[in-house]
Amino acid sequence: MKRLTGIPASPGATLGKAFRLEENRSAVEKKHLSSERAEREKERFKAAVNKAAEQIGAIIKKLQDDGLENEAGIIEGQMMLLDDPQLSDDVFRQIEAESVNAEWAVSETFRNYAAMFEQMDDDYLRERANDIADVKQRVLGFLSGESASPLAGLTEPSVVVAHDLTPSVTSQLDKKLVLGFATATGSKTSHTSILARTMGIPAVVACNELLSNVKHGTELFLDGDEGVIMIEPDDVLRSLYEEKRKATVKEAEKNEEIRGVKAVTTDGTHIELAANIGRPSDAAYVHEHGGESVGLFRSEFLFMDRSSMPNEEEQFAAYRETAEKLDGKPMIVRTLDIGGDKSLDYLSIPHEMNPFLGWRAIRYCLAEKDTFRTQLRALLRAGVYGPISIMFPMISGLDELLAAKDQLLLAMRELDERGVEYRKDMKVGIMIEIPSAALTADLLAPHVDFFSIGTNDLIQYTIAVDRMNEKVSYLYNPNHLAVLRLIRMVCEAAEKHGKWVGMCGELAGDPAFTETLIGLGVTELSMSPAQIPKVKRVLLGLSAQAAKQKALSSLGCPAPVFR
Repeated sequence: MKRLTGIPASPGATLGKAFRLEENRSAVEKKHLSSERAEREKERFKAAVNKAAEQIGAIIKKLQDDGLENEAGIIEGQMMLLDDPQLSDDVFRQIEAESVNAEWAVSETFRNYAAMFEQMDDDYLRERANDIADVKQRVLGFLSGESASPLAGLTEPSVVVAHDLTPSVTSQLDKKLVLGFATATGSKTSHTSILARTMGIPAVVACNELLSNVKHGTELFLDGDEGVIMIEPDDVLRSLYEEKRKATVKEAEKNEEIRGVKAVTTDGTHIELAANIGRPSDAAYVHEHGGESVGLFRSEFLFMDRSSMPNEEEQFAAYRETAEKLDGKPMIVRTLDIGGDKSLDYLSIPHEMNPFLGWRAIRYCLAEKDTFRTQLRALLRAGVYGPISIMFPMISGLDELLAAKDQLLLAMRELDERGVEYRKDMKVGIMIEIPSAALTADLLAPHVDFFSIGTNDLIQYTIAVDRMNEKVSYLYNPNHLAVLRLIRMVCEAAEKHGKWVGMCGELAGDPAFTETLIGLGVTELSMSPAQIPKVKRVLLGLSAQAAKQKALSSLGCPAPVFR
């Protein structure tokens, strides 16, 4: 028995024989052709693109028919790549400039595109190189006449082992045959990992020793929670796997039992459990896991996987679609939050020494007011189709908040001038993720309808620790007294002015912190949809009054700060 480690990409454990997916490493040959033949190569390329688009379209339709809208949305990004006229023009130029075959032109052009993404600082965008490689192989397959699925030989339940899996291959995995998968490369932010988590397929990625140790047919134990792969597991490990499998089945049954139950504490306090989502198709997971609302719609996802800014109509359509799919459930949309660890290549945001402290989120939007008001107009219009609220990120003080609200008023006037219908009573909130906002929450509260605490940034800004830096990440402590006091301070300021406080950071979905957060005064928790049942089970057994007494005692200040 041998132990391999990688990155845990999708939770769950499984046991089965390895189906080794060999990578197609055949080199593309460069052929010099006559100018007349080169023109014919353009037609070959067009035909291959059309066939690839037809195949991707069929994959998208199947995913949609199976109710997997989120997965379909990821593959739609590849369709957009095929439709990009700039990419086709670059392939044509390559064919014309060197009078070469279409295969070579495709290989070189796509390689250059992938290299551009691989050099980006942002993990999410860097992983898009994998999508480009996926499309490239599909087009090359049609050019060579070899377009069969690489999983065609998979006929019995197995653990798929590969150098990497492309998103389109992952989206077609049959859960009856694919028990889990392991790859030698990849990351948690790749589309492949996102798809695995959405589809509920256990996965481990970035396992460097995988291919040199695992042969076709080797029996494997794969643990997607821990990022561990055991080769030829012994009887003890088999027993542990069986126990874990039974526990997973029981948990799913318990989750289903409480899906329609409201999250109310033992002493009658209702805590709204909401979901964090990023695309219209994610609305299905809010219903599936019993979410009461959407506490955070990450609107920046609509701006990603594109070569240009989405216009007002495109944004309006996405917000409207989400609101309609939520069927009356409230939704809070965070305005464009880019910068820091999220960049958009087409916006040409300059490199900064300290991007987390730089030109990002509301700071960018207040500098690029046309872009900001385009989004605000789209949101105001979509508000006619459902209870949508707007939330401004990265607010550091009153001046920024008032400036953002001024832009909202201007957006309303612009819609009035156009005679366009919109929601005139749009609720407005802000994210509390900078200590200065928490410390002045009493001044901000009269100007908003709600606060939502973003703990990911609030914690690292308060303790001055980069959670991605392994040398200091041990200091990233959600239980730090300073963090807890800031959360309580925000809740007290909100209570004083009759406003409510939610939380949409990672802490909101951690059952271990549920009692503390309720005790501090948070009344809405927004999290990954799959976490909702876990937090709800904790809430149903809590006393809100007891939680408050415990939390205030732990702060070392039994009396509220503002009294």
